[in-house]
Amino acid sequence: MGKRMDEAIKRYKEIQEKNLLGGGIEHIERQHRRGKLTARERIEKFIDPGTFNEMGSCVGTTGMRMDGRVPVAPCDGAVVGTAKVHDRLIMIYASDFTVLGGSTASQHLMKYAQSLIMAARWGIPMINLLDSSGGRLGYADVISAGIDWHFRLQSLYSGVIPQITVLMGPCIAGGAYLPTLCDFLLMSRVSANMWLGGPRQTQAATSEKFDRNVGGADYHMQFSGSADMVEDSDEESIAQCRELIRYLPQNFRERPPGWERKDDRNREVKALEGLVPDDFDETYDMHDVIKMLVDDGEFLEIKDEYAKNLITCFCRFDGESVGLAANNPKYPGSILEVNACDKYYRFLQVLDAYNIPLVNLVDTPPVVPGESEEARGLLRHIGKIVDVYATTTVPKISVVLREAYADSGSMIMGALKSMGADLAYAWPIARFAVEASELDYRQVYGKGIEDDAYEAYLNRSREKVDVFNVGHAWTAQVIDEIILPKDTRRKIIEALAVTRNKKEKLPSRAKTHSSPPT
Repeated sequence: MGKRMDEAIKRYKEIQEKNLLGGGIEHIERQHRRGKLTARERIEKFIDPGTFNEMGSCVGTTGMRMDGRVPVAPCDGAVVGTAKVHDRLIMIYASDFTVLGGSTASQHLMKYAQSLIMAARWGIPMINLLDSSGGRLGYADVISAGIDWHFRLQSLYSGVIPQITVLMGPCIAGGAYLPTLCDFLLMSRVSANMWLGGPRQTQAATSEKFDRNVGGADYHMQFSGSADMVEDSDEESIAQCRELIRYLPQNFRERPPGWERKDDRNREVKALEGLVPDDFDETYDMHDVIKMLVDDGEFLEIKDEYAKNLITCFCRFDGESVGLAANNPKYPGSILEVNACDKYYRFLQVLDAYNIPLVNLVDTPPVVPGESEEARGLLRHIGKIVDVYATTTVPKISVVLREAYADSGSMIMGALKSMGADLAYAWPIARFAVEASELDYRQVYGKGIEDDAYEAYLNRSREKVDVFNVGHAWTAQVIDEIILPKDTRRKIIEALAVTRNKKEKLPSRAKTHSSPPT
């Protein structure tokens, strides 16, 4: 080699060595003391060993501080590249908190934006390992540094490739839009916080003081519903993300990968008859039913501490990835309300975008009315569920275990064929009705109510229709078949097999989307 090549190689190696240290040993040690991994450690934990191909490793900051000093910023605080997870290609972006607090400026954001464009072009998932203090304030850079551009890109490629964020540090102000625009957000309990305005910003702007736990992982799981999964550490959050990817396709053109079939597809589940009470006033935990039905009893729940009266999870039937939505009578009576509608709506959007079949396990009374829920826009939320269920084109299979009442059970949980369910089954104890109440309306309205009105409408609305009466009239086409509880797993697998080649096109319209309630 010539002298010029020797010098170039030496320079290259020096840059790579500096990159490995990020912001330096002192900052790496501080990161570890906080219970956090560094950006490169997170990547190595996440990917298949030896598969990372970095891009933009020689990029450094071009920004200058207002005082004229140029900071040292290896990779400009953004480590990006391709890798493999479960032997499938992904694009990965990790913000490096040891470099200027993981703050974002034009080169940093350009690396992210270009990696997202390439991921969409190549049809591979985009994974964000986020730990950033926000915009790099105080530097001679454009005010937004291109962050508006990458928000637009995220929105354009939503539903094109899976976008997943694992949040393992602070996420503040405009930067907090990034994880909320993704398909899934996983948060580390030990390190993640997400605010539009953090405690100090909020106090400066409004004088309001609030605890740091507001904006933490549990807060966004239990109250805001922004988090999809919460784990106790960086390592556990990363492991859960690896598991989540197993249920998703590479892009919107593909189906989720099939996995090894270990569980007998014809397995009977006789224990279901004793698990689910035939007294409708008794509760049970639908999680136990799901464990008995799915392959090997394994499922991955989404938003498990949010709107607990509705379960949304990924699972497998005969090796096929499925999205399962189920009412849970344990919390409280499986009644759907505004939060459950939001949870259900988002889940259906993701399933339809990525060609994942939907299975509904139905056991619910009607949506409960009341001043509080009405004020929160209950009708709007029910409307958007009606819209998304009716326009979802993936295979839709429903099983009514006990109750399917009115709008909640019969309509938006897919127990009515006319709403677009491909196959609807019901157990022999199932019953259908307009409402669940057993109250004599004359006790509410008083003696002034006419007897014929009571009999013709108010009383009739509370009648419970036995599943055999429903099944007697094929013209009603409410259900396709009454099945025994022990055959539920086999019937779901058969339904998934016969609907696998389903092709459904929505009516042509100028735009690719409808105009549902928000």
